[in-house]
Amino acid sequence: MHVLTGVRALAAGVVMLSIGGSSAAAEICSGTPGPSGQIDLKVGEAMRTFVVRVPKAEARTPAPVVFLFHPFGMNMQYMQGRVPIPRAWPEAIAIYGQGMPRLGAAAVSLQPSWQTRPGEMDDRDLAYFDAMLDWVRKNHCIDETRVFVMGYSNGANFTSVLACERASAIAGVAIASGSLSCTLPAAKPVILSHGMSDPTIRYERALEAAKAWTSRNACGAPPKSGAPGCFMADSCSAAPVVLCSYDGGHEYNDPFTKTLADFLKSVNRK
Repeated sequence: MHVLTGVRALAAGVVMLSIGGSSAAAEICSGTPGPSGQIDLKVGEAMRTFVVRVPKAEARTPAPVVFLFHPFGMNMQYMQGRVPIPRAWPEAIAIYGQGMPRLGAAAVSLQPSWQTRPGEMDDRDLAYFDAMLDWVRKNHCIDETRVFVMGYSNGANFTSVLACERASAIAGVAIASGSLSCTLPAAKPVILSHGMSDPTIRYERALEAAKAWTSRNACGAPPKSGAPGCFMADSCSAAPVVLCSYDGGHEYNDPFTKTLADFLKSVNRK
């Protein structure tokens, strides 16, 4: 187990990956950048919304993309303030998703939320992710080998669903105070953050997820747990697994934003 103390340590543990997907279309990268700010998009019968934040001077070279998903009952505005990726990684395009009420199922709620397992709510949020990814491909110069997903709480649970169901489209995963409820089909660089006294999603759920990722990423042993700090799983031959534990509950651990950004920055590809 290796303790991570900075960007250099994070970068040293990230393996080279080969991610599927073609380069951004030449006409997109040579033309005028597409729209940013709030975007409304029809997905099936629903009108969905998301916010796009682009670099101040968007380059004509393909940019990494980070999709971010808020907790239950919150929204994309909250997530922009809570996880300010444009500040931590100004070269990246940040896309903040907006959940919808849970209707037509056993657990009905009018609060914005995300599906937490494959097949739930007719995979409405998987279709939403597909539509957002298609939109950003058509409107911005992106590096399709550097598409990342991040979520907090309920948004983290959906991020895990994306790791299971859209593995071919994403290059790395960041999970804050979440859990895993599906079978991982492919190795991916992953970084997890969890409060050791979390009463909402127990710390043990993070340990279970870290163990599953340790197996999937062909690591020798899971990351150290039960102590504050970020620790890497031992001898990962496919992709790194990092667990960041902190003294606290279900609240978001603000330093994790820079940590996850540095981790994702260091994901290389062949």
